[in-house]
Amino acid sequence: MKRRTLLAALLGGCLPLASPGARAGVPRRVIVLDWGLAELTLALGVVPVGMANTPGFRRNFAACPVPDSVVDLGLMFQPNMELMLALRPDLIVITPAHASMRGSLERLAPTVTLGQFRASPTPYTGACEETLRLAHLLGCAAQGEAAVAQSRRAIAAARARLDALPAYAKSAGGAPIYMTRFIDESRLRVFGTASLFGELMVQLGLRNAWEHADRASTAMIGFDALDADPRATLVYVRPLPAMTASMMRTSRVWQALPFARAGRMTGMAEVPPEGGILSAAYFADALVDALSTLPATSTAQTQAQEAA
Repeated sequence: MKRRTLLAALLGGCLPLASPGARAGVPRRVIVLDWGLAELTLALGVVPVGMANTPGFRRNFAACPVPDSVVDLGLMFQPNMELMLALRPDLIVITPAHASMRGSLERLAPTVTLGQFRASPTPYTGACEETLRLAHLLGCAAQGEAAVAQSRRAIAAARARLDALPAYAKSAGGAPIYMTRFIDESRLRVFGTASLFGELMVQLGLRNAWEHADRASTAMIGFDALDADPRATLVYVRPLPAMTASMMRTSRVWQALPFARAGRMTGMAEVPPEGGILSAAYFADALVDALSTLPATSTAQTQAQEAA
């Protein structure tokens, strides 16, 4: 599915905060100092008057457009307080990491702390819950329910697409997957079962190859640690660093890894791992797109290894 089509479907049911049905006295001028919470706000159809580092948000949260009217307030933990005061906010949304700033922010406007979903062992479920809580605070509960329901439908549709692929029919959960992002030619970030990506893989019926007892959300490892499961497929988030691409072409150690040797490796569109319900739906769609590019023969070989 094209990104614009998916975004239109996800955002189509959301109404502006100032719609005629909104409750009197609810916040109208909202400032958000965190990218993940900004996504939740935008998913409700609510356009903040100000956000932290809007250029950075636009680069990293490609699945969530930001209107030009949103004022850039600078760094997340060093926002421009004078500019915030000039915007006359009636609600400021922060994360627990902003605790040291809360006293100063409360002198500008009522301040609410959200964002605990990222520390949850089920971040997507937590993001859905916080979306509904934020919608209640903003007087648009119906929009929140609609946004969460649409996100869940998009993930279910992605699973249906995966189940329909010849290589995954009847065995979608069979072969484990390493979900990764490369840092350089020797190190990468691997996403565990307690990450947003990990929870969504479960919802898609896929098994995470990085299933450690501590249920860590992510880990930084050397690529040689990826030989723990010879049946696994490797999926990496693009862009691939130039040094990594060069290493893949020249390193005999890399080329000897089971997934590299068998051609069970593919890249997928960039999705922020700290995102909310829009990023979650975009991830599910992008992961299925990536897996659909793998040759059926490589998956068949994995299934044969499992059966042996």
